[in-house]
Amino acid sequence: MKKLLVFLLIIPLLYSCAGTGSKTIPNTSVSNSSTSTLYFSRTGGYVGGGVLASVKVNGVEIAKLGTKEYVQHTVSGNFNIKVSASGINSLAMGKDSISGVGSSGSKHFYIISVKTGLFQGAFEITETTESGFQQSH
Repeated sequence: MKKLLVFLLIIPLLYSCAGTGSKTIPNTSVSNSSTSTLYFSRTGGYVGGGVLASVKVNGVEIAKLGTKEYVQHTVSGNFNIKVSASGINSLAMGKDSISGVGSSGSKHFYIISVKTGLFQGAFEITETTESGFQQSH
């Protein structure tokens, strides 16, 4: 019975660390002439490493990124990005947001990191260049 209880407690903890992003850096040389492409990279680190970053574009969740994971998404026109913690850990983590204007064929690159304070942490999203994105891993 004790082993079953331990098993039931460990499974949700392990599951909460698995993100939906990719460990492979997306190919940024491909361009879509009719939409804008958004590229996201989550940095690694000890602080906030077990917390998934929920990435929402225009109110729709596109990924839950773990550390050192990537995702890309296409949009038409203006966009609003919101990054927050996913799951039970969302109570202890702050969130961040950023907006942009998408034009046909444009590419936008973002790095998601954890900013720490004395007794708190918060996600931070920063726009960067293509070369900065490539170097973020």
